[in-house]
Amino acid sequence: MARSFGKYWRYRDLVRNLVTANLKVRYQGAALGFMWSLGNPVAMILLYYFVFTHVFRSDMPNYILYLIIGVLHYNLFAQTASQSCDSLTGAAGLLQKIYFPRILIPTANLIFNLVLWVVAILILIVIFPLIGGVYHWSLLLYPLVLFLYIAFLWGIALTFSIVNVEFRDLKHLVDIAIMALFWFTPVGYELSTLSPESQWLISLNPLTSFMEIFHSLLYLGEPPSMKIIILAILWTMGSLILGMTLFLRKAALLVENL
Repeated sequence: MARSFGKYWRYRDLVRNLVTANLKVRYQGAALGFMWSLGNPVAMILLYYFVFTHVFRSDMPNYILYLIIGVLHYNLFAQTASQSCDSLTGAAGLLQKIYFPRILIPTANLIFNLVLWVVAILILIVIFPLIGGVYHWSLLLYPLVLFLYIAFLWGIALTFSIVNVEFRDLKHLVDIAIMALFWFTPVGYELSTLSPESQWLISLNPLTSFMEIFHSLLYLGEPPSMKIIILAILWTMGSLILGMTLFLRKAALLVENL
């Protein structure tokens, strides 16, 4: 593993250039530039805040804090999953011209989304105490859980990017699934408010364990249960094993399939 990491580390300048190029292309000519990265999460937060406070009224205290935590972390998944689908096909010209570890393309895509996402998280940190957040020692666990979540997303990015090379309809299916999956993820509601049958169904969603952990740390101010942590670790391991296995098996024929 150390040798593999060393090999990839030699291409760090390439990864940085890929991320920088994506940023320039996406916001070139836009009046607000990089700030448009906040557009999607802010719009989602306002929309669902209106729905759950005026249509399906929620009596949760500091509900806006609960909602922002869920939306921001779900949005990182949604952006990564959607954009990773065509990360390899979109870089076909580069892949066919020069050789470098192919795994760096979906990895750079994930880093690109993380760069945009960090802006929203920094704003959350600033307004955290203003919307009901309380600083607690359990917040020290958040970086560890976030690292686990990013590793889970990396496995998703590897899987979707390599499968989409052979199955080009995948991105359209993923975009539809992302919209539907939002309602099957405890982003704007507590799992305990559902019926036992619904709780069992929602618990099959791998994102559920991560959302429960994030809400426990950032909203409730207490460490999550060991059961949820173990479940999140298992989902992460499964995601990484699947992504790495598929990618390594199909990477040799990647250029031909593009």
